[in-house]
Amino acid sequence: MLLGAEMKTSRQEIQNYFEQIFGAKPEIKRWAKSKGLPFYLLDEYTFDVVMLHGCQCLLLLAHEPFENAAKIRKHIDVLKKTVDYPILYATGALQSFERKRLIESAIQFVVPGNQLFAPQLGLDLREFYRSRQIEKEALSPASQAVLIATLNRGWEENQTFRGTDLADADLYSKMTISRAMKELYSFGLIEPASSGKSSRWRFVADPKAIWEKSLPILQSPVKRVVYADWHPSVQRAAGLSALSRASLLGEPSIPVIAFTKESWDSEVARSGRAEIDPIDDPVVEVEIWSYSPDHVSGRPRIPLPPESVDPLSLYLSLRDNVDDRVQLSLDEMMEKIEW
Repeated sequence: MLLGAEMKTSRQEIQNYFEQIFGAKPEIKRWAKSKGLPFYLLDEYTFDVVMLHGCQCLLLLAHEPFENAAKIRKHIDVLKKTVDYPILYATGALQSFERKRLIESAIQFVVPGNQLFAPQLGLDLREFYRSRQIEKEALSPASQAVLIATLNRGWEENQTFRGTDLADADLYSKMTISRAMKELYSFGLIEPASSGKSSRWRFVADPKAIWEKSLPILQSPVKRVVYADWHPSVQRAAGLSALSRASLLGEPSIPVIAFTKESWDSEVARSGRAEIDPIDDPVVEVEIWSYSPDHVSGRPRIPLPPESVDPLSLYLSLRDNVDDRVQLSLDEMMEKIEW
């Protein structure tokens, strides 16, 4: 039986879980109307509003472990008198019979990392995702890595190059590099500089302009986040750890590092250990990236320590963070870039 303290959940855990499910980080903030609620509700829950792609829901973060579905149902019925959008009960853990009781009572709920039962929210988001799948356009991870590595190194005006000049042959095959050139060309970032068997290319603008033009088609390299209770032998600072080295932001309480899936799987096998839950006192937070955090060679555009990820990928990994301090620190970092 889990202790009550372990069954709580947090705003950050829910935000991370929603991002894993929906592919975008939601905005979560305290519900302004909660101040006027009866004390018995304030004793039971923390009230947050979740915003995701124009849809919103009210989140009831339970202070204590699940106890009674009927009581929660009554609380939700009270709240429905002032709320006309979905209401989700949130807790850190549920046993199977407890989930069954919630579903039978038509209570929508979320257990981060485990289950989301929210049919009403799903209906609200269905049309958005149907259109999003049709309209979404973004560089593939490999093409993004090639572009960011080149942006970090920079180039001279009217400089021409072959695709193989932009990428490390140990990281990408010739076919992958060829596809990357086609993608960069299709998005209007590069243009042909010659014809013939040995095609050469050039960027259509300077690095800063290309960065700004490409922002809408660039994605966060972070695919998921895991936690460990050991320090890997090789570490590359990422997330808030890397940002703290490039700005005045303080170090996070748990260091953040980055790996690819393949390199992390190798590290786990080497260590003989296993990943742990975030509530089990991890010593490190590990971001699993869609491309290698080591993909940048040569002199970077800003003087980050060599054991940190590159600043442009770092920016992409944190640009949707809702913390104002993080956004100010990102601005501070980006202002230092010598384009």
